[in-house]
This record gives sequence, structure tokens and C-alpha cells, in this order.
Amino acid sequence: MARVRQHDPQLRRRWFRDDYFDLFTWQAVDGAAGRWSGFQLCYDRPARERALSWHAGKGYAHERVDDGEATPTKNRTPVMVADGAMPLTTVLAEFDARAGSLDPALRAFLRERLLDYALTGVEIDKPGRGG
Repeated sequence: MARVRQHDPQLRRRWFRDDYFDLFTWQAVDGAAGRWSGFQLCYDRPARERALSWHAGKGYAHERVDDGEATPTKNRTPVMVADGAMPLTTVLAEFDARAGSLDPALRAFLRERLLDYALTGVEIDKPGRGG
């Protein structure tokens, strides 16, 4: 687990990483301790990085990281852009192989959210994305 700044005193933000995943979680620190309010799972980091985000009350977003490096005239600041379907089989296999050190409750929660997204495909409505 990497050190991460805490921006909101009501949420505990954590960051887990390895050579394939970056996982950011947000968890309530008040009376609803143990309740996750969101996560972002970035995957396929060495090749074509994408991210599945979930926020309570808002839903899911699946995006890829456009680093702007392919064309010299593009902005070289990485930005998130809409992406197609998440490769669930690959992501679940990698998650299952790598998530053993996570708290069992967090691991189960994340796996449930991955499967839920695969079944529903419901994404967050974002301005400018036609949603």
C-alpha cells in the first residue's frame, strides 16, 4: 500500500499498487465505518491503461488513459477518455491472482462491484460524453 494524502476528513483514501493495477479506495470514517463510498481500479498499466470507477449514488465509469504521447501536437497531460467494454475475464483473473493481500471484506466488495458492472454496464452520466 502506498502513502496517500487525505483530502476529505470524512473519507479514508487508500492506494494499492503493483505492476498491473493501481487501486484507489474511499471509505467512510464516521459512524458508517466500513462503508466504501468509491473506488477506482486502474488496470493493464504497462500496456493500455484503463480504469473502472465506482461512486456510491452515482454508478460506474469505464475509461482509458490517453497520455497524449502518440502525436506531438496533442496535449501531453494524461486525460481520461471513454473506452469500450472492460475485458472482465482478464481483469478478474489478474485481480484474483493479485488481491490476496487485501482485506477479505474489501476484496469481496471489489469483486462484487466488478461482476455487477459486467452485468449492468451502467455508467455515470458525465457532461460532454453524450450520456
